[in-house]
Amino acid sequence: MKKALAAFALTSALVIPSASFASAETVIQPVSSNQSEVTITNLGQSANDSLFASQSQAAVINKGSDTSVITPMSTDGQNIYYEFKDVSSNIWSDSSLPLHRSGSISLTLVQSTGSWLNPATVSYQFATKDGSKKSSVLQVVGNVDSKNTTLNFSDVPKGTASNPVFLIIVNKTPKNSAGNTMQIYGNGYTTG
Repeated sequence: MKKALAAFALTSALVIPSASFASAETVIQPVSSNQSEVTITNLGQSANDSLFASQSQAAVINKGSDTSVITPMSTDGQNIYYEFKDVSSNIWSDSSLPLHRSGSISLTLVQSTGSWLNPATVSYQFATKDGSKKSSVLQVVGNVDSKNTTLNFSDVPKGTASNPVFLIIVNKTPKNSAGNTMQIYGNGYTTG
């Protein structure tokens, strides 16, 4: 596991964090001079409810080849490792969390629009396929690409074989000055 994690970190620009965290309140994370200020906010469990109002979201989860699905880079039976690019709306993990995983899970990530004028605003949430059980939505505002950040979820629901838990990533980045939707890219992994 440690060798796989080290290899993953070296190949993905994702490094082990020194002091990054999320809580039930807004947190402003210290950043280096070449990274935008990063703000982490807990939006509560219902912030993504509009995504679950449509049956089409369950269909998106079930399509492994859909471009709006995060493709795991690898898994060790405990955690998922993923990457995504060119996302303008929302995406779901292709693989669910293992059924025995719930409660406290950390998500270490990088995210960016590639533009310092229009930093990424992205929300992260774990939810069952039907949306009936959800963790809090943690929103990260800022381009996080020279140093990663870690979100700590304490309320990840327990999934079942028929209704597993997936990671949902939603691009909430405001449109740029030309009125265009900013696309995001990133990668990350779960631990805990």
